[in-house]
Amino acid sequence: MLTPQNIISKFEEHGLPQYGVPLDFLPNESLIRQITERFKIEFAIMFTIGNNNYSIYKGTSNSVELPIDELEILLSHTHPNGTIKPSIHDINWLKTARLVGSPQIQSVILPIGQNRVTFNIQSSYLK
Repeated sequence: MLTPQNIISKFEEHGLPQYGVPLDFLPNESLIRQITERFKIEFAIMFTIGNNNYSIYKGTSNSVELPIDELEILLSHTHPNGTIKPSIHDINWLKTARLVGSPQIQSVILPIGQNRVTFNIQSSYLK
């Protein structure tokens, strides 16, 4: 079972998950940043409406593939290289989520070494 205290050591022992891993807790921003700094890749935290659970997804050094569904909410994701602007993929994820019925209108980027950034479909993005 993953806990805030053992998530990094479990990922080190057993390897990073191939796709989303359900969590019984909401990782705080500090923990998500620590995981990103340790593994040097993006991570995202999702919330599933109705199931009331959280999931963590691993990505690459500059992206993370996430499900798009009316019940999925992207709470936050990291940018390991410290980029404070959303990518076009971040913006497009929000747009597509809205098209399939998600109530989500904004999300949060946790750029390493920078303050958190809230973005929406109107935000300027990294070109």
